[in-house]
Amino acid sequence: MAKEVYLRKIIHDTYGELYQFFELDPASGEQRAVSPFEAGMFREFEQEPELLYIQSKRGADAAGYCKGQCFVVKQGSKFAATTSPKCPKKYVRSREKLVLEKRLIPFQNQLLVMEDIEFDSPQAAMGAAIGGWVRSAHDWKEKPGT
Repeated sequence: MAKEVYLRKIIHDTYGELYQFFELDPASGEQRAVSPFEAGMFREFEQEPELLYIQSKRGADAAGYCKGQCFVVKQGSKFAATTSPKCPKKYVRSREKLVLEKRLIPFQNQLLVMEDIEFDSPQAAMGAAIGGWVRSAHDWKEKPGT
């Protein structure tokens, strides 16, 4: 059996009401005081990534963030429903694959992102989102609509 972690309220003469975390070994019945962080009761949260935004006349309205060498488009973002005639085939194929996997679904003249989608680069993410040719990834902005 695994050790279990418990919380006990104690009254300290100087500090008043405090809480002590302890681990109980079910096999031996032995108790040992532990740090709640070392015992795994609290997990450390990653810092929230800085979101970047893209909007297009064709209907894209997406948010995403850099993750190492990749770029992640957030769930709930919207891709343009159509592609321009100059849209590179790699972006068309990427969009088709995401639709077939049901990660993009048609919704109110747009394509709704159903789960976070990881792309090789911000430029690839933007090309897929706007359904068109992309010069660079610099069109991702810090604030929506700017």
